[in-house]
Amino acid sequence: MPRRGVRAGALAAVFGVLLLLAGCGSPRQEAAFALRTRPSPTVSPTPSPTTPPAPSPTPKPKTTLRSTGPAGADTGGGGGGTASDGVPSIGNGTFAVAAGGTDVVGAGNTLVKYRVELENGITWGSNPVWTPASFAAATDGILADPKGWIASAEHPITDAAQHMSGASWSFQRVSGTDYSVRVLLATPGTVDKMCGSIGLKTVGQYSCRYSNVILINLRRWLRGAPGFPVDLNGYHTMVINHEMGHRLGFKHMLCPSAGTPAPVMMQETINIGGCLPNIYPFASDGTFIDGPFAP
Repeated sequence: MPRRGVRAGALAAVFGVLLLLAGCGSPRQEAAFALRTRPSPTVSPTPSPTTPPAPSPTPKPKTTLRSTGPAGADTGGGGGGTASDGVPSIGNGTFAVAAGGTDVVGAGNTLVKYRVELENGITWGSNPVWTPASFAAATDGILADPKGWIASAEHPITDAAQHMSGASWSFQRVSGTDYSVRVLLATPGTVDKMCGSIGLKTVGQYSCRYSNVILINLRRWLRGAPGFPVDLNGYHTMVINHEMGHRLGFKHMLCPSAGTPAPVMMQETINIGGCLPNIYPFASDGTFIDGPFAP
């Protein structure tokens, strides 16, 4: 019996040794093993920041408009309005310049620097009051219109009769003395006097252009042109584009064929000749709307 007890104790001791050899280690050993065998996390590379391409610079005009063409005025229609229509008939003949200016609009080769002015001494009465700033804003918007003269950058004009080859224009309003043209909003009496000084008869209602001066008649600026079927904003657009066209070198044009848009260089408010009213130099597709030149 004692030998059996010794043998049983020896077996228990051997079994204990085997458990120590084959069993789990201590908690500290397990943690160390886990740190050694844990897979490293996958790190995704941070993408390099992408620099957007720089915008292409707008081409600068190659020259500034200096020379002047022949004077022009829309004449030949009926008599002018009268003082009874409520339009101020005369100011004091001096002009206030719109302050500030604009960036260059358009990408045409020839830069036209225009200065906007409003006659002083106008008694407005019940009429809408225009200021140098508001007249400048209206003119700026018209000259920056995509169907205005800036469309010539993408659709240059070549016309041997006008001595033009690949002509295109851009525009910038200025307030200093370095300008290509003055755009003046003036009373009928002042327009008659200034345009009449070189023989142009504006009969109290028409506008004119001579030398580097564009005179916009206040009567039609406020009332529009009788019988010309566009709204007042449309008339503003037409008359600015028409008179600026004279400054660029264009003469009056005729209707090319009945039922087609009238060239903006037609005397549309006098005789539209079967054409459709039009207030822009260019069509929506970039076509220059022209016609035969008036004799």
